[in-house]
Amino acid sequence: MDNEIKDMLVKLLEGQNRVQNEITGIKTEITGIKTEIIGMKTEIKKNSIELETIGKNINTVVEVQTAHKEQHDFLFKNTDALIDEKTDLIETAVKSISKDVNEVKEGVDVMKDVIGRPQIDIEMLKRRPV
Repeated sequence: MDNEIKDMLVKLLEGQNRVQNEITGIKTEITGIKTEIIGMKTEIKKNSIELETIGKNINTVVEVQTAHKEQHDFLFKNTDALIDEKTDLIETAVKSISKDVNEVKEGVDVMKDVIGRPQIDIEMLKRRPV
């Protein structure tokens, strides 16, 4: 019976050693996992900082683009109004000039009738460069 107890104790001791070896292996793996987690946390912090920076840059770009759009719209409206104003002015000037030209034509026609068409045509041809 002593041998049986002794064999049982030896088997228990061997089992305990195996369990302890496995526990040591698990502790080693856990240490590796902890190291990886610390590295991941560092990378996550870096990425978070970079994302914040990118977000701020995007907001700045959006603000600048909005300002440019508002300025462009303002300038477009002003330019459009100026073009309309100038067009109206040119239209008025053309009407006035057209009226004046018609009056001059009428005056020339009257002069031709009074002086004589051939005589005026001859004088006009003399004044033109050859």
